[in-house]
Amino acid sequence: MLNRYQIGNAQTIGRHEVQTNYFSTISNKTGELFAVLADGTIDHQNARLAATMAVEFCVYSFLYNLNLKDAGRFLFETALKANERIQDSFYLGKNPRLSLSMALFMGKELQYFNVGQNNICYYNGHNELALGNDLNNPYSGGQCNLTAHDIIGIFSSGVSGITHPMERLKIIGAKKEIFAKAQTLIELVNKKNLDNQANATALLIEVAK
Repeated sequence: MLNRYQIGNAQTIGRHEVQTNYFSTISNKTGELFAVLADGTIDHQNARLAATMAVEFCVYSFLYNLNLKDAGRFLFETALKANERIQDSFYLGKNPRLSLSMALFMGKELQYFNVGQNNICYYNGHNELALGNDLNNPYSGGQCNLTAHDIIGIFSSGVSGITHPMERLKIIGAKKEIFAKAQTLIELVNKKNLDNQANATALLIEVAK
């Protein structure tokens, strides 16, 4: 995984008392890389538990799924099942207010899926392209092809909601290590010093070769 992809991440708790963002990146035996970010928006304590449960369920589903040929269907069904588990456990039958983003890297192909207010963005060194952020569709996803040095950013609303695309593009396009880019994004969030700053998470994955 480390030879094919470079990963950077950073978080801030913002003005909240509890971190309600939870994420993971993991690869399987055949070399696919799976990235997932969940952001809970119920009360702080349950939001943290809901985000943790959602991510761990998605990771388990990825590791024990023996057939990823229909990756788009896998992501869609995983999101639905995670939603059902959170609904039954924390929301007592109500619709969970949980943002969930998943990205599945299979060589130079990316399959992605997004639910809620997180953002998935594609960077090629010149532009930022939003992926899976259809406000008219609560479940949105798709596929795109990647080339060497392309970067996929997965952001909680605490990042994408208060930073401008040009600010993100400048940071991600800089000649820095991928981890340093993620750290700089969160430093930018902290510098804005908003009174209502929520949890913020930046997860970056670069195609190394």
